[in-house]
Amino acid sequence: MRHRTDELKHLGARIKQLRKKMRFTQEGLAERCGIHYKFLGGIERGDQNPTIMILGKIAKALNVPLAGLFDYDLIATTPQRLREQLLEGIRRSEDSEILLLYRVFRSL
Repeated sequence: MRHRTDELKHLGARIKQLRKKMRFTQEGLAERCGIHYKFLGGIERGDQNPTIMILGKIAKALNVPLAGLFDYDLIATTPQRLREQLLEGIRRSEDSEILLLYRVFRSL
């Protein structure tokens, strides 16, 4: 059961992240999905296990593909861990790639 709980928490965190990015309240998103805001809150906390139909409604309201709700690799990653991964990638880069990486960084 623990794995399922972790998956639900990651899914909920991803939905919350997308909801906030779209600047929706829980009430606003829930209304768009035709569900109760308390149910949405339970999904975001990982306490509720939504059906695929509910997830489809949430994805549509958030304007992402259904699979986008499960793209939560970065949710649990800290900024420090991201920095470490970026630096390691730079260290392993070929000399010819360094200039390209620099240009991408500067364009941000």
